[in-house]
Amino acid sequence: MITPEKQVLNELTTADSVFLPVGFIDLEATLDGGQAFRWWRQQDGAYRGVVGRRVVTIIEADGGLLIRPADGKDSSGLGRSLSDYLGQDQDLDGFRARFADDPCLGPALRGYSGLRVLRQDPWECLFSFICSSTSNIPRIKLNVGAVAEMLGFLIGPDSHDVTFPEPEAIAECGEQFLRDLGLGFRAKYLVPAAEAVASGELNLSVLREAPYAEARNALTELHGVGEKVADCVLAFSLDKPESFIVDRHILRALHRWYDVPEKASLTYAANWARDYFGEHAALANQYMFHRERLARRATEWGGAHISRALPEDGR
Repeated sequence: MITPEKQVLNELTTADSVFLPVGFIDLEATLDGGQAFRWWRQQDGAYRGVVGRRVVTIIEADGGLLIRPADGKDSSGLGRSLSDYLGQDQDLDGFRARFADDPCLGPALRGYSGLRVLRQDPWECLFSFICSSTSNIPRIKLNVGAVAEMLGFLIGPDSHDVTFPEPEAIAECGEQFLRDLGLGFRAKYLVPAAEAVASGELNLSVLREAPYAEARNALTELHGVGEKVADCVLAFSLDKPESFIVDRHILRALHRWYDVPEKASLTYAANWARDYFGEHAALANQYMFHRERLARRATEWGGAHISRALPEDGR
């Protein structure tokens, strides 16, 4: 049986594009704000990237998003795959209603309503966040992109239009190959992770169905994967909405808005937040992180960054 939502989607699908009636989604904050690392902003404001084995461009449109294939194929199947990738099955309405009056999240929800939590490929997500250790978004994009372009398969006309390499390819290339690409000490963690996934020792598909604690324990058994990296993978690819990622910026926000003790460890703070935010923890985390990041830029950098922060944060 075709649901009303799918029928609308089908009616808005043509050979060269798909319109997703999903309301406003802030593409810059969602695709290029630290969740995923292989999206590239185009001159017209669209974002170009690879989802599965398809190259697509996504641009904001009135009432939703316009999705276009960029690989010479038709748009068949793009609507469903992009809706899934953009996390449209998350309880956004429940999240907004529950935290509308929250001192931190309420203003963030009103000011940054287009932020979403992605549902990415688990292997690429795991690889990417191992690369994130002591790094920043531009460097992570450079590292992940270099590996993809060297070992992935070209599926479009642009050099970025490549599939992400399978774990077998990473395991076979070895640590020195990754070091030569500029991944540094992270290479010694990436190869064993690839070997674990390639051998089936770590089954990421099974972890999607596993309880949060079990999945988290399985990830942190990998050398080089701590609680923070594990929670990123759980939130952004393994369907664990109760995951909450804590770094020093989030810890500062928890001190400020929720009276989490100043001397609290990252582990304590993460456990507290999971208990407090419950099934909305991953969404809460992203809105909190986005508000904190823009507020920090407004304070430290000033100029145009002030206008991007919330009024109460930009002064």
